[in-house]
Amino acid sequence: LPTSTLTVKPNNPVFTGETVNLTCVIESHSDWRYEWYKGTDSVMLQTSDHYTVNKNTLTIRGVNESDQDQYWCRGQRDERPKSSQSRSKVSLTVT
Repeated sequence: LPTSTLTVKPNNPVFTGETVNLTCVIESHSDWRYEWYKGTDSVMLQTSDHYTVNKNTLTIRGVNESDQDQYWCRGQRDERPKSSQSRSKVSLTVT
C-alpha cells in the first residue's frame, strides 16, 4: 500500500494561539480523500471551527495545550488501492 508522509508548519514547538498546518502527502495516485486522526486512541477529527481540512491539509486554529498529541492521516479512494498505510505519525508540541 502507498504510504503517507506528514509535514507540520510552523515547526515544533508551536505556541498557544498559533495556526498550524499539517499536510499529508501520498506519493501514488491523486484522488485521495484524506482522513485525519489524533492520539493513541485514533480519534478521527471532524471539521469544526478549530479543525478544518482542505484537500490534504489539516489546519488547527488557535492551538492550545489540549492539541499537544500525535496526529496521522490516511487516504481513502474508490479504486484499488483503496487506502494508504498510516505509518507516519507526527507529534505536535505546544508551549
